[in-house]
Amino acid sequence: MLSGTANPEALAAGAPYVTALATEPLVCRGVDLLQAVYEVHSASRLDLLPPALHPVNPPAITLTVFTARESEAGPFALAETRIVCRSGVRSRGFQVSCFVQGAEAGRLLADRWGYRADEAEIDVRLRHLGASAVVRRGGRPVLDLRMLHPQAISAADVQFTDTMQLARLPGGSRLVQVERAYAIASVERGRPSLPVFDAAAWGEPRLRPTQPVSALALTGELTIRPVRYVCRADISAFEGTERVG
Repeated sequence: MLSGTANPEALAAGAPYVTALATEPLVCRGVDLLQAVYEVHSASRLDLLPPALHPVNPPAITLTVFTARESEAGPFALAETRIVCRSGVRSRGFQVSCFVQGAEAGRLLADRWGYRADEAEIDVRLRHLGASAVVRRGGRPVLDLRMLHPQAISAADVQFTDTMQLARLPGGSRLVQVERAYAIASVERGRPSLPVFDAAAWGEPRLRPTQPVSALALTGELTIRPVRYVCRADISAFEGTERVG
């Protein structure tokens, strides 16, 4: 089984410091979400993951952007890039970086779940003929993601994977398993288009999308659940998983 070869401490150098892991959910209502999967260039796939995580073949990333009209932290928007991987035998996404619009939400997500919440301007638009999401920093787009030719599908056909986010905890750096639950009101699937993806702005210039896989857009409710598990980044999840609480 292949494992990542990145130095966990180097990866954790810019990670948020979590003093208290989330024990309460964050419920987000009035959500518009756009997500796409892209294959990426495979040359450095092992170098992008810590030893606790395992690459998949072909290597791929997910790009997820959503806006929430209502939450405990107020209205906010979030955009993240994740590397598709496995933790043990389970499919996961390793978060490379994240942008948040909404200062209070950004602080809460970083302090309790370990999101790398840099500020950005985020716009998501779901339309009858497709969907789009644009992320800007300093007025410059770092992501322009679109979904073309949408077709309605059943919510039962949609499955999301949990995220592994590297954070600094009082006991040392850990991969925080972030789980999100969805109550989907409507969902469509289509063909992704990626006019702009500034990999360097997302913190990893070696990520080079090569082939679109799929895209979906949904409306509904999203809940970020309390943290149940963390994992050491330097050894296999079979050995290094720790239950919280």
